[in-house]
Formats: sequence, C-alpha cells, structure tokens
Amino acid sequence: SSKECAPDSESPSGAGEADYCRRILVRDAKGTIREIVLPKGLDLDRPKRTRTSFTAEQLYRLELEFQRCQYVVGRERTELARQLNLSETQVR
Repeated sequence: SSKECAPDSESPSGAGEADYCRRILVRDAKGTIREIVLPKGLDLDRPKRTRTSFTAEQLYRLELEFQRCQYVVGRERTELARQLNLSETQVR
C-alpha cells in the first residue's frame, strides 16, 4: 500500500503531516508555480550514476547470453563479467 502525504485531519494547517513527506514549490515552463509532494527519503542532491557505454562486442555477447538464458547468475555471471571486463552488476 502506498502512503499519501496529506495533512493530518485534526490539523488544518498540515502541521501533523506525516514524517515521510516533503513539499517543494516548482515553476513549470509556463511560469505557473506548483507544489510537489515527495518522500523525505528521496535524495535529490545525490548525483545520478553514469550510464554504462557498452562496446559493440560487449553488447553482442550480452545479447547472445540473454537469448540463451535470460537470468545469468552465479559463476556464469562472474565469468561473463570477467571476460567482458565489466562488473557483475553491469552483467545483470
């Protein structure tokens, strides 16, 4: 079940709002200011991880393995990652 970020029914000012909510104001392309409600745990300042750029050979091998077996795990995953010079996470 998803939790909604709504003001506490006993507090019209929203002071009893759940601990897991964070409200921010943003201006859209038309200049209208909108309020967005986000979970407090969402770290908006954290840099995004960079997307892996696979070589043509890596893509070819990964696609072959996927056709053979959609879930590469254990030693096969470790070995394929080693052969392709990738991390096991990238072979996921």
